Amino acid sequence: MFANNGRGFALSIRIKGLIVFAALMFYSVVIALFAFHQKNLLLHDFEEIQRTIETETMLRQADVSTFHALMAIFVNIDASDHAAGMQRIQMHYQLLQRRQAELTARLPDASLNVAGLNAAWDEVNKDSSRANLNRLIVALLKTKNDLALLTEQVQESRKSMSERYRTQSDSAAMTTFLLGMLGLGLVGTIIGLFFRRLTDDLRMLQNRALEIVKGFRGKPIAITRHDEVGQLMMAVNSMADTLDQHEKELMLERQKYFHQEKMAAIGALAAGVSHEIGNPIAAISGIAQEMIERRAASGGACRVEDCHDCRPDLIYAQTQRLAAITREISEFASPRAAEAQFLDLNEQLRSTSSLIRYDKRLQHVTLRLDLDAQLPAIYGVADQLTQLIMNLLINAMDALEGVQGRTPTIVISTRADTERACVVIEDNGHGIEQETLSRVFEPFFTTKSAGKGTGLGLSLCYSIAKKHGGTIEIDSTPGTGTRVQVFFPFNDSAFNEANFI
Repeated sequence: MFANNGRGFALSIRIKGLIVFAALMFYSVVIALFAFHQKNLLLHDFEEIQRTIETETMLRQADVSTFHALMAIFVNIDASDHAAGMQRIQMHYQLLQRRQAELTARLPDASLNVAGLNAAWDEVNKDSSRANLNRLIVALLKTKNDLALLTEQVQESRKSMSERYRTQSDSAAMTTFLLGMLGLGLVGTIIGLFFRRLTDDLRMLQNRALEIVKGFRGKPIAITRHDEVGQLMMAVNSMADTLDQHEKELMLERQKYFHQEKMAAIGALAAGVSHEIGNPIAAISGIAQEMIERRAASGGACRVEDCHDCRPDLIYAQTQRLAAITREISEFASPRAAEAQFLDLNEQLRSTSSLIRYDKRLQHVTLRLDLDAQLPAIYGVADQLTQLIMNLLINAMDALEGVQGRTPTIVISTRADTERACVVIEDNGHGIEQETLSRVFEPFFTTKSAGKGTGLGLSLCYSIAKKHGGTIEIDSTPGTGTRVQVFFPFNDSAFNEANFI
């Protein structure tokens, strides 16, 4: 689920989905908490409204009790039975006191004139005269006015709270709705962008895979993700690199096979040419030898008058030269064992350099051999080593083309290290630039013009050396020359470890 690519931890698509789900759940919880908070506020306001209704009811009950007390006084102030009248007034006043006590408990800060009313009632209890009853009536009227004023205030308060309740409920509902829509919009946008990018990346991977199938490699895909799709991008890039490497290796193997086929064809042709040319050369050589022997037998004088300027020794020498050339061609092109065996590396160098001397590019080039006569045998395939030596000599000849101010020279030397043989091919040609030198072993990389090179020569040489358990080192100075060293192990175990086929 997590991957560490040197850029921190990368999240998988599954983890990203879980994170989005967790964020959505958290957002839902936030909205729910907000809704509950608004609900509590509305419930508190509702309770306050309910409380004002109860308070208004109590005020109305107190107002009714005050009215009844007034009516009792008015009815009984001139009653014939004054004691009975005072008893009825007292009954209504006691009810009013209970109502006032309830209001005082509900509204402790309210101005209800309780003290004044009680004082007037105390005076009436002491002396129920008409004057004291009139003062009680005034106190009751003042209390009734206070109750009416409080009732109006409570009604205004309830009206204000009701309006606030409606506004707050509408605001809470609208805010909750907008938060829900905002959350859905954000989630929809994130999901849309995620799947859009995922679709684009998968389409790019599809196109890239089709290009690879068709043989076009191109540049690797830029890794812009660090999840499963990013791993798929890296896998596609790795597949392209692996296929490219395998194709290059296959091309090298094909070049080896073509070389073997070419050498077999050259061998057949050389054998036929040697046979067809060898017989006339042998005849001419025999005739020249016979002429030389006759001249020697006659004391150096020819019996035929016109034979005194003939040079049978020159004829013999040139026929021997032709015979030597045909032998070299025949020996070089003769079938060789495809299996690995112990070989004389010096003989391989002599044979290849002898044949390549006839290349017209060597007409003005000095080719010198400095071979270690004590060089031990190495284990390898003769045809492969011939191909390696020939490719290196051809590169050296090409490097000498157009050299001025010095005699073009190629020096081939061998030496023995502790556990390996070293072949050195050195030229005093144009040399190789440093940035080019770092890429000379890359397949298909070449600085030669079209038609002169495929870029597989040094790559093939490197492949052959590696499969023989050896290596190649190149040192070059621009304008001075190039020195190529090829190392081969003496023992066959290194060859077997290289898995040469």
